[in-house]
Order: sequence, then structure tokens, then C-alpha cells
Amino acid sequence: MKKYSLAIIVMMLISLISQASNEAYEKAMLNELQNMKSAASPEDLQKVANGFARIAQMMPEEWLPDYYAALALANAGFRSEGGADVKDPFFEQAKKHVDKAAKISPNNSEVVALQGFITMGELAVDPASRGQHLSGLAMQTFGKAVDLNRQNPRAIMMLGQMELGMAQFFGQGPEKACGLVDASLALFAKEAAEAKEGNLNPTWGKGMAEEMKKNTCN
Repeated sequence: MKKYSLAIIVMMLISLISQASNEAYEKAMLNELQNMKSAASPEDLQKVANGFARIAQMMPEEWLPDYYAALALANAGFRSEGGADVKDPFFEQAKKHVDKAAKISPNNSEVVALQGFITMGELAVDPASRGQHLSGLAMQTFGKAVDLNRQNPRAIMMLGQMELGMAQFFGQGPEKACGLVDASLALFAKEAAEAKEGNLNPTWGKGMAEEMKKNTCN
């Protein structure tokens, strides 16, 4: 009887410790997500990425900390002023984190879409010299992300951005790209309606889709 009682106590303690760890993880993640929303500069985004990296070290089985570290660094690359010497280091750091997320969660549409977003950032640094190789890679990556999850608005929206770039390059209309943007906006609305309080899963990208629709598809 004493053995059974001891086993129950041990199980209860393990459960309480696990619950406390999960609560601390969620609190830390939500705090950094809020910091990312309010980040006003590449330097702020680097600090956010560092915060997510620390969480990733504490929770190596979770893919989201490395995912968000990569997202923060990719956004820092997009927002920074200067050439390849300034922007590329951010994208290189971002690739390291997104690759870690991919190892933790293989064939994850969100992770694959972020890999494409980083590639798109590298392409934007020098389209003339990088376009021939990276444009095809970005299209392929976004296509894979959509195939993995056709309800992923970020993958569909960014595929639309690449389709628009291709259409403009070849002097074609934006109809296909705009169709993808409209599809992504419907999915963003569905995502927002279903989101629960304290949600840690990716929800970013709606503003990008809205801006593209306003500037290109009206």
C-alpha cells in the first residue's frame, strides 16, 4: 500500500512540475511575441530573436521558439537599410534557426513557408544577380508549403507575391497572383475566427496580403 501511495505522489509531483514548465514556456513565448509586434528596428528584432533562442535552448523539443527566432531575424533583414553586407547576416542567422525548427518538426507547412520567406529576403537583396537561382527556389518552397497544408494563408499569400513578381517580369497580368491573395485573405479571416486566447501558432501575414491587394488587385 505504501508503495502505491509513493508512486501516486511521484506521479502527481511529475505532473505538477510539467504543468509549471509548460506555463513558464507559454508565458515566455507570449512575452516575446508581444515584443516582436512592438519591435521598431532591426536591433529590436535581433533582441527578440535572442529571446526566442534562449527559450529554444530551454525547450529543445519545441519547434516554435526557433521558428519565431528565424521570423524575427528575417524581418530584421527585410527592414534593415544597406546592402548585402548588412542584410545577409540576418538571413544567414534566420536560416540556422529555421533549419533547427525543420529538424524538430519535419514537413511542417509553416516552417517550409518561412524557409521560402527567408529565400525571398535573400532574393530581394540583389534581384539582378540572385533572381535566376533564388526565384525558382522560392516558388518551389512555397509550392511545397501549400501542398503540405492548403489551409496555410501565409504559404498561399507568399506564393501569390512570387507569382506577381513573375507576372511583372514577363509583362503579364496579376490575375493569378490576386486570386492567391484573395484565397489567403479568406483563410486569414478563418484563422482569426478560430484562434484561441494565448495561441502560440503563427498568425502573421494578413497585413502583407491586405497591402498587396490594395496596391495591386483593386
